[in-house]
This record gives sequence, C-alpha cells and structure tokens, in this order.
Amino acid sequence: MALGVLIGVMFASHQRMHPGETTLQGKMSEVMELVESEYVDSVDADSMAERLVGVMLSELDPHSTYLSARETERTAELMRGSFEGVGIVIHRDGDSSFVGQVMADGPSAGSGILPGDRIELVDGRAVTGMPSDTVVSWMRGRRGTTVELTLQRAGVAKPLVFKIRRGVVKHTTLLYHGMLDDTTGYILLNTFSNTSHDEFHDALKALKRKGMRHLIFDLRGNTGGSLAAAVGIAGELLPAGSLIVYTQGAHQRRQDVFAHSGGLFTTGGVTVLVDEGSASASEVVSGALQDNDRAVIVGRRTFGKGLVQREFELSDGSSVLLTTARYYTPSGRSIQRPYDHGTDEYYHDYLDQLVEESYADNPTVHITDSTPYHTAGGRVVYGGGGIVPDHLIPYRKDSSYIYYNKLASKGLISRVAFNEVKRHAGALLKRYADAESFCRSYSVPEGLLRKLSEAGVAEGIAADAKGMAAQRQLILTMLKAHIGNALYGNDAFYRVYLGEDQDLREARGVKIQIAKNKQTNRKK
Repeated sequence: MALGVLIGVMFASHQRMHPGETTLQGKMSEVMELVESEYVDSVDADSMAERLVGVMLSELDPHSTYLSARETERTAELMRGSFEGVGIVIHRDGDSSFVGQVMADGPSAGSGILPGDRIELVDGRAVTGMPSDTVVSWMRGRRGTTVELTLQRAGVAKPLVFKIRRGVVKHTTLLYHGMLDDTTGYILLNTFSNTSHDEFHDALKALKRKGMRHLIFDLRGNTGGSLAAAVGIAGELLPAGSLIVYTQGAHQRRQDVFAHSGGLFTTGGVTVLVDEGSASASEVVSGALQDNDRAVIVGRRTFGKGLVQREFELSDGSSVLLTTARYYTPSGRSIQRPYDHGTDEYYHDYLDQLVEESYADNPTVHITDSTPYHTAGGRVVYGGGGIVPDHLIPYRKDSSYIYYNKLASKGLISRVAFNEVKRHAGALLKRYADAESFCRSYSVPEGLLRKLSEAGVAEGIAADAKGMAAQRQLILTMLKAHIGNALYGNDAFYRVYLGEDQDLREARGVKIQIAKNKQTNRKK
C-alpha cells in the first residue's frame, strides 16, 4: 500500500512539475490545477481562490488585503461620501429594526417618518428577524426609484405606510464643528474620504467667521482613509512650502508632498487630540503638524500604521489593497509598528501595549525605535510605533466609573434613551424646533435613571445606588445626548456630550497654558 501511494505521488509530480518554473503565479496555478482535477471532493474554486489570495496577502504585511466585489463597492461608497437610498439610519433592538434617525436633507426628511418607528415591511417583505445589512440593501436603490415602507408607531393602532423616492444621501465624515468659547473652535473628523477636505475647509471657514483664534482638531478613533484628504487637510493648517509627508517603496521612488498657498488657518493656534485608535491618515496629519511645530499633539500614543495601500481592481469587481510604499513624516520618521513576526503577533503586541500603558502609574510610553528625529524647531521626536503626543493623557482609573462603564458597555444607556424616543419622538420634535433648542431646554426625566437601573439588573448588573450617584451627571448627559442624536443627529449629540468629555477638557487646559507661556515670553 505504501509503495502504491509513493508511486502515485511520484507519477503525479512527474506529470505536473515544470523544471525551472518557480514563480508565485506558476506554483499557485499548479496547486489549483491539482485540487480541481484530483481532489477527493468537488470544490468551489472561486471561494477557494478568494481565501488563498487573502492568506497570501496577509503574509506580506498586516494591511495588504483582499476585498470581495461587495466589499469593494462598499469601500468605494464610503470614499465617495455618498450613497443612493432613503436617508434612514437603522437601529437594531433584538430581532426588530427601528428608524434610528431620519437624516437631515435626506429623501425621508419631512416625510412624516419618526425616529423610533418600527420597520415592519419594505416593499411588502417582512423585516423582523432579518439582518440589518439585508434591511439596508432593500431600502437602497437607484435614485428616482420608489420604496414602500410599512412602519408601526408607538401609540398608533394601525401600521403607517410611506412611499419614499430614493435619492443621493450624503455620508459626511466631519461629525461636528462648533465654538467651545468665544475664540476656540472644535472640529471632529471621523474618517478621511474624498469629501473630507472640502468638509474641513467649510468648517474652518465657518469657525473663522465666528472669531476662532485657536482650533482643537479631534482625531480620536479616526482610523484613517484617503491619504490625499489627509494632505489637503494638513495643507489648510500649514504655511505654504511646508513638507507634509513623503512616501517611498521598493517600486516607488521618494515623493515629497508640500503644502500649497491658500491654507485657511496657517497662523492661529492648533491642538490635535489623538488616541490609540488614531491611525494612518490621522497619523499623517498629526505627524506633519508636530514635525513642523505647528500644533501641540494631546492624548495617547496613536496606532502606528505607516504603510500606504493602493487599490487594484480585479476583473470580477473584487480588488486587492496592496501596500506599495511607506510614508514618512517631515522629520524622516516611519511610525509603522514592527510586524516581523506576522499579523497575529502584530495585533497581540498592540493589545499588550494598551494593557501596559493603561496600568502604568505615570503617562509614559515605551519607545520601540530610539533613533532621535528633530522637528523644525529642534525638538526630539521618535518613530517606530505611532505618534507620541507632546502632552500625554493617561488612561483614567477612577473606580467611581465602574457602574457607569458596566451600563455603557452593555449598550443600556443608549437603549433606555432610544426607548424614550420611541414613546415621545413626535411630542419632542414639536416641543423643540431644532438641536439648539433641545440642548438648551430639554431635561432628562428622573424616571429614566430608575429604568436604566432596572435594565441593568435584567442584564445581570446589580443595582448600585452609590455608583449611580457618583456619575449621575455623566449618565444624565449621555441619556440626553443619545435622545438628541436620534431626534436631531450629531449636532445635538456632540453639543451635549462634549461638556462631559474629560480629554477635551484637558486639551483645552493645555491650550490655555500655551497661551500663557506665549504671553510670558512676549513680556520677557
């Protein structure tokens, strides 16, 4: 038997080997031919090819990846900053789908649909139990086409039927901008898409009209996106001729990118907020501003992604995001974290770093590359593992947050808030004309705190009167913020929430200290 197996293997090898053919393409073709012609069971060749491509790319670096045709389209949609649909955000609760928000200026705005309406049917198809992605796909479609939504509203006996003509819905990446005080502007950017630079430009213009002399630019949790958008945004803040970034790879010579003239805010003060979730394009902007001594970076060390991916579309509509270059900050830093031991180890190291820094008694970080680099003003900075802020904010370890964190991590605060929206959306929208009116005048009913505690008990979280009292103001703020978000969108949410944002409060303190130092230096 052993001899027979050996002869069979030798024969097959003799038939399929091509002397001297050692290319990757040749070897993969050989293996696929073997599987298709000799494997014991039938196989889905397309599915196997996709998995093989994914595995192969993951061996190169942690960020080269394969996208299916559907994933490619969704990525393109996010980068475009718009999609075609009805302009409704879906809120999932159990096996039911609700209208979580009616997007301002979207096709459903003014239709009479309210946040909190339960979606029963989409064009006659039952929604209950269907995945959110499926419900969304049923609602989306070419602009100009019509979709019929059957909704159930709390307190209304009969279902309500709405026919909505689909249109273009903007997917904005700049979640909020506004004035924190008479001279301090604030911009929160969620990701970098093709529209982000224009959104940032418009926000800067609006804030300057309101008297902004210092900008706090919030990039916390921003995982990146378009490098071109990052360059455009950095160029709005840097003087003409400033080096923003340069890229270089084995098949790409060095390319320097400079700020052009015409930046809207090149002389006022800038503070950039970052954290462990800020990556890629966020690090390009932070690194450019730090190396040019244009901004003070505040927060926690960023993720550390310094690889540039280029998208290559395949014939079936799928695509490959292939790393083609590294980017370097103006001082010459590569902030890419090491990935020599594979993708799994790469992410394990990241998690270990977070745990280590969260337990540290002082806000210091371990530098993985001790090579010193210098900013335009001569300050020493380091690469090899993200952008290290100029002013570090440690993880907060206050035990009084334990009960609040348990409730928030289970999604109970947002759930209780949304239940309030289900019951009272119509009345609240009549009472408060807009986000500003809501934020100024609405008070969270005391009964919601009791309902929140009861929801916690139902989820196995013991009632904690002391914990509730310790963070009462924060809990009330977050309930109000979530109610406002469902009714009026991001504008209401961030107007309410930012008042309790401790990292933002500390960043504002750093800004004040910088202003005092400048004043002292002028007197000297």
